Amino acid sequence: MRKNWSPYVWKLLWTVGLIVLLIISYKLELQVKNHVATTFKMLPIIWFQFIASFILGIYLSLLFIKKWSVKWNWSLIVCVTIPFLIISIYLPITITFVQNIAQDPNNYSVPFPFWLMKINTYGIPAIVAGLTLIIGLFSNTAKAINNE
Repeated sequence: MRKNWSPYVWKLLWTVGLIVLLIISYKLELQVKNHVATTFKMLPIIWFQFIASFILGIYLSLLFIKKWSVKWNWSLIVCVTIPFLIISIYLPITITFVQNIAQDPNNYSVPFPFWLMKINTYGIPAIVAGLTLIIGLFSNTAKAINNE
């Protein structure tokens, strides 16, 4: 019989928390989509998709953190987190900015490449940005081994 059930309990609680987070996200998405359907303004759903995916990435990263001490992994943050954060937040920020400065709010165009929309379809860049942000903040940088 196992004496220390702590790792199993924490992983089970994480699983229950993920299910609760997904249910809450689904209900909030329905509310936002209903609001968008009545107001015909797409900005809330675009921001919701980014924020929900980013939070999901942060929550997924909790499974991989072994020790909760801040140890920056700059290579992960600079080479993965920042590019994916820029890719995932470009569309919401651009649409917000263009919509607020447009002279005719019913007629404006947003300058974004089509490939950027295609890769953001499922929110994967925002999930990766949230996941690698937390892992980059709380992980050790690999130390070089001196072979002399």
